[in-house]
Amino acid sequence: MARRRRAEDTCEDLMFMKAIPPSRHCQEEATARGHSEPSTSTHHRAEAQPEAPRLSDVLEHTNNNFNAVRLLAALSVVVSHSFLLVIGLTAAEPLSSTPYTLGQHAVNVFFVLSGLMLSRSFAIQPNWQTFGIARALRIFPGLFVCATLVAWMLGPFGTRLSIAEYFHDGHTLTYPFATLIIFDRAQLHDMFLSGTHPGEINEPLWTLKYEVFAYIVFAVGMSLGLITKRSVIVLGCLMLATALTLANSEPSALSAPPIGSFVRFGFCFALGIVAYRYRAKIKLSWTIAGGFLALAFVTNGTPAANVTFIFSFAYAALVLGSIRIPRVTKFTSKTDLSFGLYIYAWPIQQLVLVAAGPAVSVWAHLTISLVLSLLFATFSWGLVEKPALSLKSRLKRSADLAAPHEAPSRLPNHA
Repeated sequence: MARRRRAEDTCEDLMFMKAIPPSRHCQEEATARGHSEPSTSTHHRAEAQPEAPRLSDVLEHTNNNFNAVRLLAALSVVVSHSFLLVIGLTAAEPLSSTPYTLGQHAVNVFFVLSGLMLSRSFAIQPNWQTFGIARALRIFPGLFVCATLVAWMLGPFGTRLSIAEYFHDGHTLTYPFATLIIFDRAQLHDMFLSGTHPGEINEPLWTLKYEVFAYIVFAVGMSLGLITKRSVIVLGCLMLATALTLANSEPSALSAPPIGSFVRFGFCFALGIVAYRYRAKIKLSWTIAGGFLALAFVTNGTPAANVTFIFSFAYAALVLGSIRIPRVTKFTSKTDLSFGLYIYAWPIQQLVLVAAGPAVSVWAHLTISLVLSLLFATFSWGLVEKPALSLKSRLKRSADLAAPHEAPSRLPNHA
């Protein structure tokens, strides 16, 4: 058993360091070194009760369901914000009795999946230039076009200024550029003043600065060889979990923004990295997911609740990503609407509230907002994000042709 464990770990480490996509080779090698073939009775039992897939098996396939999970997370944010905007209270949002609302849980899942997929992406293509440009292409083209449309197309319908006054205001002209630098803090004058959250142009963008910061920390950690060490990433994850628990126990600097947000999103992102590092050992089972969720609700109201809820939702997202629903998986593998939906929904929801008035119901507001937001997200994907990502693909091919044997050597030589 010890020999098998060493064989699995050694093979797994080599594959991570050499940027080879995960496969069943490790298990086969370990079996060959330490075990004989299973007995016939064991084989029949395995056929009768198929073993839960491992995360490494799911990540092997390009037709996994993680794009659908991201889309579901984005939809959850929209649902949560309709309750917030129509009723005007955070307490009105679904799951507000837990440490996070439905939308906040969804954002946590975004960061977990970001850590997971970023680790996988860099393992496959460990090129710093490609890495940096790819991350920029994923966020900034879509964000810039979104900010431009919000300011110059939607803005006139949400302001109390006249058209002439609105377009002569300096903020209107600079908003798209300011959004790329200060995200949600970019302002437009006299916008959405009749709503429950006046002046809030695109609040969800506040999380993007933490996403960019996570990219930078990841790049620095990889360049120093820290993220390739199991002991370092596990210790870092445990330290962040401890900080998150302490932040929930009593008000302190750890719970106040921006430090509290760094701790929260840092823990989520670190969980994704750890999940990728231990992908060959993580079994994905709804039974286990149910157990983790039950544990989270048992701990609700205690200092540990933030950690247990993030962990349980993260694991449930991984399990959901392992399920292949042919039509859904086929659609989301080619059309990724999650980012566009996330960045367009809030200003559209604000505009719907201004147009419909305070008497609108949550579900009517949600339906109208969701239809319009999905239309804009589809536009964003087809005309902006997908073409930008095609540049990323061409960049990767150019890097492969320019240095076909350099990629593995750029990773540190230790795990």
